[in-house]
Amino acid sequence: MVKKTKEVGIRHYSQWILLAIAFIVTILCIGIGPYGQKKEIVQVGDVATRRYVAVRDTVDEATTEKLRSAAANSVGPIYKNDIVVEENSTKQVNDVFQELNDVILGMNDGDDFHQKVQEASLNLPVVLSSRHLSAYQAMPYSNRILFAKDCVGILNQIYSEGLSADELEEGKAQVKTGVDETDWSNDLKGMAYTIVSAALDPNLVLDEEAMEAAREEKRQEVNHVQIRKNQKIVDEGEIITQDIYDRLVSLKLIGDTDKNGSLLLFLGSLVIILLLFGAVGLFFFWNKGTVVLKKNEVRMLFTVYIIMVLLCKAMALLPYYSLIPLSLFAMLISILIGRRMALLMNCFFCIVACMIFSGEAEFLTYALISGSFGALMIQKTERRAHMVPVAVGMAVVNFVAMFAVGLFFREGYATELVIASGLGALMGLISVVIAVGSLPFWEGVFEANTPLRLLELTNPNNELLRRLMIEAPGTYHHSLIVANLAETAVYEIGGNTALARAGAYYHDVGKLKSPLHFAENQSGQNPHDNLEPKDSARIITQHTKAGVDLAMEYGIPKVVLNFMREHQGTSLVKYFYFKALQMYGAENVVEADYRYDGPIPSSRESAVVMLADTVEAAVRAMLGGGKTLDEVEDFIKGLIKDKLDDGQLNRSGLAIHELEIIRKAFLKVFHGMYHERVSYPQKEEIEAASRKAELGKEEKNSDNTDRQSYR
Repeated sequence: MVKKTKEVGIRHYSQWILLAIAFIVTILCIGIGPYGQKKEIVQVGDVATRRYVAVRDTVDEATTEKLRSAAANSVGPIYKNDIVVEENSTKQVNDVFQELNDVILGMNDGDDFHQKVQEASLNLPVVLSSRHLSAYQAMPYSNRILFAKDCVGILNQIYSEGLSADELEEGKAQVKTGVDETDWSNDLKGMAYTIVSAALDPNLVLDEEAMEAAREEKRQEVNHVQIRKNQKIVDEGEIITQDIYDRLVSLKLIGDTDKNGSLLLFLGSLVIILLLFGAVGLFFFWNKGTVVLKKNEVRMLFTVYIIMVLLCKAMALLPYYSLIPLSLFAMLISILIGRRMALLMNCFFCIVACMIFSGEAEFLTYALISGSFGALMIQKTERRAHMVPVAVGMAVVNFVAMFAVGLFFREGYATELVIASGLGALMGLISVVIAVGSLPFWEGVFEANTPLRLLELTNPNNELLRRLMIEAPGTYHHSLIVANLAETAVYEIGGNTALARAGAYYHDVGKLKSPLHFAENQSGQNPHDNLEPKDSARIITQHTKAGVDLAMEYGIPKVVLNFMREHQGTSLVKYFYFKALQMYGAENVVEADYRYDGPIPSSRESAVVMLADTVEAAVRAMLGGGKTLDEVEDFIKGLIKDKLDDGQLNRSGLAIHELEIIRKAFLKVFHGMYHERVSYPQKEEIEAASRKAELGKEEKNSDNTDRQSYR
């Protein structure tokens, strides 16, 4: 028991290792290289290696932003009048004349006015010549007041028109013109120009708030520049300019060299893949009672996934994603493991493939549709006659799906859509051929129990079956009936019918070791009459082990070997057990010596074969004893209940309600085999009927003669 638990733990541990490897491979396929189908890395100045067209209607953000910037830059300077500048300049002029007047009033006889002015150090830094100062000093006080007013007036006139920093030289020219228009002497005019020019400062300053508002208004006036679907961005052989590069990046047609952007994409994909693998892990962990994958099935699922992920990565730069055989993953899982698992894992794989290829909803939708149909339709290829219809059907599905998805997501018809749809149809055909053609590989390497392999095992020309047919014909006939019973019942409960039929065909091949020790092969003398009950029981119970040894010599798959081991479970050989009780007494008989070694059935198909084996032998014996089918119906229910009460079905996975379905399926087969036939007439009855027919013919001829004479 400890060893078995250890083996289960190791197998469980290995499954988590495979899951971790699959996770790492997935991350590497998504993270290495450009993200997406068409996202090549190009730079400004490169020569375009192919023609790029817009895949959808979008806004040309780069061009729109350039036009808006140009509109904003077209806004000229906006000025506002600074009153403080005018007041300061006016005050400076008045202060100069006031200081000059103060110097004149404070002079004594013989003082030099020019020297006094230099000593006074005027607030306004101007250089006045001796002639300017002499002319000013010679004027009466009233004229000096008028002269100062004229200077201030010229200054105010210029300020009233507005003066910016760029216009300062023009303002000084206006000062010159204004001074020349006065009636003062040339010396005073020169003095006025010097003082007013020195005090002149720009009173118009830039209004930043108004300019920013004007720029924003201009930006809003520019409409978005549209890039239309299928519009050419750059042709093959053309130089990629900055404008073209910006358009390609905005349309996500090439990879952006921005490392921060790539890092964010990788981090996002890492989290998504973690969540996906976490969901898959929880699904198998929480449903381990109902979703049990065999060791070889886990390895096949892992191998198929790795192959398909690497294939998607290798084909990620193809111009059409319909060239990728996306449905192949679901097809292989459906054939190798089952369609339910295929439908579930197809959703998981499609999301991963979408992230590797383009990350677009169009790809994901197409992959889901194609994979779902592939998982369902590939099941029909178990018959060779269905191969061509299934391949054509997948081609039609892929074509319609690609075309419909393109119409919806690309919002219109295009020639490229027809090409992509045609390529999808071609890959549908190829996927079916690859899926079916690769089955020998999976069967040989992973011992996959595909429907085709199981059907080959049930071929009567199989060497081991031919031996059974010739050397133990009774057992062979019994196996055929058990196969019919098991297949019908397994079909009703939704199991693997091909596996049930193959298991039933081979479940009793161990009887080839000594066929005459089994009742169905005896034609007179019974060898058990001369044996002890214990020896007879040993011979009977050893046929399960003998069958496994013989089947291994003939290369029968392990899954069929399980039917040989389990079809009797640990059942009691009742006939010889009760015979021993009668001969030796209960105290001298060990029940374990009369039980099979087991194990008990570990699958629903194996359990059904056990029940079919038990029921067929019992019903055949009862009908041979004169019983009718109506009389054995309750007996069949009792046989099934005995197996249930004996614990033989504890590990089979069968539900209680399925046992009644199985019983009814058995009865359906038995009614078809042992229905009441129409009894054939005896020889005397046939002769009497013939004489009566001859007599009737003679009477009829006599009547015809009478009628002729009457006429």
